[in-house]
Amino acid sequence: MPVWDCHIHCYAGDETATDLLVQMDEGGVTRATVMSQFRADFRELCAPVSLEDQHACIDHVAGLQQADPDRVYGLFWADPRTEGFLDEVQYALEDKGLHGIKLIPDHWTAGDEFLFPLYEKVRELNKVIMFHSGILYAFGDSSRFCQPVLFEALLNFPGLRFSLAHIGWPWVDECLAVFGHFNSAAAHRGNASEMWIDTCRGTPDAWRLEALQKAAAFCGTNRLMFGTDTYPANLGKVAPLHVGKDMDILRHQIGLRDAQLEDFFWNSAEAFYAGT
Repeated sequence: MPVWDCHIHCYAGDETATDLLVQMDEGGVTRATVMSQFRADFRELCAPVSLEDQHACIDHVAGLQQADPDRVYGLFWADPRTEGFLDEVQYALEDKGLHGIKLIPDHWTAGDEFLFPLYEKVRELNKVIMFHSGILYAFGDSSRFCQPVLFEALLNFPGLRFSLAHIGWPWVDECLAVFGHFNSAAAHRGNASEMWIDTCRGTPDAWRLEALQKAAAFCGTNRLMFGTDTYPANLGKVAPLHVGKDMDILRHQIGLRDAQLEDFFWNSAEAFYAGT
């Protein structure tokens, strides 16, 4: 079964395409969504990341994607507070052909009006947004900006495709309720914004079975994406471990069918990125 890892971070900013592809092969990862480095001191996140640093990070991840565009899907991890940010979005998504952007709300929320032009731009270019959601160990107290319910503002952008990572842990039920709201809006309006759930770790093992069981039962598997939330250098070791653990839960404890497993490990991500 092919595996699409939807959540891999560039950490150092000097990762090479050769090393990434070797790690993907060692880890049994067929296709990978790789996010650009985020050049910020996580202790000082009130200061926006410079345009120059963001530009360099775009060029780096675009180079990884260019080496094998069928296997590597690049995302621009962006800081939307930086003046001139929309020009960098245009550069990343149109000039460099990246598939979308990654955002971590910190001292802003997804419903803040200064982000609305960004949503319009991403929708116009038929790209996607991956949001962090849930508690965030690396960023201080930023989790107050990442609770799943805060993403309901995206209902106002029909046609926009986005995902919430980590099943919103520890607010798993809230994340699933938000998903239900978007599904209901789609059923009643026809043309609505579309939400996927990135199930990459965030849920510790003690919560993993419950979180996946609820998500599969309530959302179905065609909007649940597999991810490791690791770095290229660790992918060969981490991916088989996470695939094995999730496969055991999904197949043997929850009892999903092969077609549902194919959704989880491949088809859902393929649908998310369709046309990007």
